[in-house]
Amino acid sequence: MGASVATAVKSLSSGLKHLRFGVQVRFIIAALSVLVLAQLLNGVLTTSAIRKTAFEASATAARIVGNDWAFRIQNSLRFGKPITQMFGLTEMLADIRGDLPFLSGVVVTLTDGSIVESNIEGQLDPGAGMAIGQIAAKAANGGTPPTLSAVQLGANHLFVLPVRGARDVLAGTLTMVVPEAVIAEAARGPISLAVQSICVTSIFGALAIALGSLMIRANAAERTERWKLLVIPALVLVSAQCISSWHNVTTFRDVYLRAATTNVERAVERFQTDLQRLVEQGVHLERLSDYEAPFKRMASNIPELAVVRLTAMSGETLSAYDAGRGGPTLDDTGTAFQSVVREIRYSNDGDVLARLTATLSQKAISEGVRRRVLDASTVLLTSALFGFELLVLFGILMRRLVQQQHQRVTDQDSHHLLARPASFLLVFGWGLTLSFVPLQMSALTDEPLLGLSRDVTMALPISTEMGCALVTALLAGILTDRKGWHIPFLLGSVICAAGALFSALATMPVLFLASRGLVGLGYGLAWMGIQGYIFTWSSPRTRTQGIANLVAGIFAGQICGNVTGAMLADQLGFSAVFQVAAFAGLLPIPFAWFFMRSYFGRPHEMRENASARQAASAPVPIPLTAQPGSRLSSLLTDRNFLALLLLSVVPFSIAQVGLLYYTLPVYLSHEGFEQADIGRIMMIYGLSVIYIAPVLGGWVDRHIRKKPFIVLGGLLGGAGLVFTYVDIGVATLVSSVFLLGLASSLGGPAQSSFALHLPSVQRLGTGRAMGIQRAADKLGQMIGPVAVGALFALIGAREGIALTGVYLVASNSLFFLIARDRLPPAHTAVDQPHA
Repeated sequence: MGASVATAVKSLSSGLKHLRFGVQVRFIIAALSVLVLAQLLNGVLTTSAIRKTAFEASATAARIVGNDWAFRIQNSLRFGKPITQMFGLTEMLADIRGDLPFLSGVVVTLTDGSIVESNIEGQLDPGAGMAIGQIAAKAANGGTPPTLSAVQLGANHLFVLPVRGARDVLAGTLTMVVPEAVIAEAARGPISLAVQSICVTSIFGALAIALGSLMIRANAAERTERWKLLVIPALVLVSAQCISSWHNVTTFRDVYLRAATTNVERAVERFQTDLQRLVEQGVHLERLSDYEAPFKRMASNIPELAVVRLTAMSGETLSAYDAGRGGPTLDDTGTAFQSVVREIRYSNDGDVLARLTATLSQKAISEGVRRRVLDASTVLLTSALFGFELLVLFGILMRRLVQQQHQRVTDQDSHHLLARPASFLLVFGWGLTLSFVPLQMSALTDEPLLGLSRDVTMALPISTEMGCALVTALLAGILTDRKGWHIPFLLGSVICAAGALFSALATMPVLFLASRGLVGLGYGLAWMGIQGYIFTWSSPRTRTQGIANLVAGIFAGQICGNVTGAMLADQLGFSAVFQVAAFAGLLPIPFAWFFMRSYFGRPHEMRENASARQAASAPVPIPLTAQPGSRLSSLLTDRNFLALLLLSVVPFSIAQVGLLYYTLPVYLSHEGFEQADIGRIMMIYGLSVIYIAPVLGGWVDRHIRKKPFIVLGGLLGGAGLVFTYVDIGVATLVSSVFLLGLASSLGGPAQSSFALHLPSVQRLGTGRAMGIQRAADKLGQMIGPVAVGALFALIGAREGIALTGVYLVASNSLFFLIARDRLPPAHTAVDQPHA
């Protein structure tokens, strides 16, 4: 990261002292573009979080009322009467709509989804019966607890509650239909405030950029002045997003507390009505003994509820229930944190008999606000990463602007930097769906596919995707040789986007597998294409830097895409995010066309025109043509190279994909974690690589022997996985992800350096040898999900992850015993262009 900043600053500062007014205007426009795009991403993620809060408030209201009425229906069915013969259903459904006026209808169905009674306005979506039947089937098989399930169909949300009859056998469902417009209306006010905040901060940010850029002297020669050209938009971007996030968190607390209080009032008023009815029938409240059951249902429906208490006017507590959520905190006057009080009277206008008090948990409210702060911090970090990648591109383009204005030859050594934003856009679109691909497979699969266990079935899409990427990664080199790097890159982007679209449309597991295979084919092509660009357009002295920037762009794109996709999936659903990924997957194409088109072409054409470039800076294109078979045979029989692939590269890839793309989505989802939380945990790996890898990479470069670092990386990653056998909690999984990122930061550069110093690699050529190493990497990524899924099915999650760690430790230990470090001569193939 530090090297990237220095490079961007150097690119900006090289022509600053010759700036003219026209360039300054273009600088302002470019900086404003960076600010607007980053703020737009902030707005999208913030809007998603606000809609999530509005949806949860509506779901809680539906759960409160629905559970109450479902309980009454179950009482009528407890003697074995079928739900189809139940008397008074029509009146019950009308009362439910009276309790929740925002409903567009209520439906009672059988377990197969067929309608028994309905008062819905208009026609129910044709797929509603099937969706309700699937939820009922899971409830009947014990797959879901007896609580509310939600599914979106078209413009409606269905909130489904199972209804059980005699002997607790599932009799049917109670389904409440909430229009999407209701949730949109509930979120409109907070979203409007958030948008206003973002707009105001953007306007002030734009003014700061304009004024700050005009204050920079056009003839500045001091380095302190040169830094301002990059620091100004960076400071404005961070400041604007911090202010917006702070305002949004403050607004959220008020909205969240108001929604929680409203739902508590709704629950208390319903129970007050029941008690009032009993009192009017002559029942003495102190003689009732079953208060705990309704109090417990009330607390289970409202996560923010702390204590419910029924108190006689004499001060005697008739009944109380503590939900164990930290309890209320009293202020200086002795008043509880936030309470709702309702009175029970002898008659509607008689004396007060008792008070029903429900108090919210300050701890639960604080936890809800803390989660919103966490969401805001995630949005801020994601937007900052996104903005930084834009600033890198901004620096490259501004340098080119200055050079073109003064009719200078463009510095060829900076061309490799364009690969960073290109790879960022590619991986951003691909990474949008990373956190839920196995879960979508599970949703499409009623029964395990091909007789395989459910765990293995869920792993198939990832393995299929990685296997197809392996195939095209091998073929992309040939295509790059014959047509140029841009053909596999552009073609791969189109195929990857098409695969994401087909993933959204897939309704059967086989079609979903085929769609993910298509994504893999495209990703393998595009990934090797942009890597070919680095080899072609970087000089020997900038090749390592170019690869480092490429890796940084990849992981920044993965983080931004993963977090954005996870947060959007919480609100829009998996299918909608696949559609967004299809659109985002096409973004690399216009970028390459507008900013990299001058570098399109076949490698041999570039070599023929190489003499026309400036000799001091012109990179000699790296030939990617096939070498004689004897050299390939020599490589594939090299003990050190084979040990590297089979005992280091493949095992690490198995552990990496098995943990990140399979274990985290599947296990954490099963444990009840939201997609946004899963995305946040996954981003730890990418952040580790982005910020730690440059430091560790420099440390590795200073040591001649690379094997110890490869082994140390494997041991660190394996140890993190092995420790899950002791504890498989969230903290342990977070530590495992971090250690895996640390292992990648340490072992990744060492693996490449170790391979490039081998004589067999130098004889064959860097391009083909790295292609074979990349294929081995994809092989491990293909095996990983299926292997870990099979271990989950055979021995369980805890043991499966731990055994994967043991395999990683053992294989790297064997590598330490078998492989031998080759000390590089004074000038190696890494530092010299290939003929």
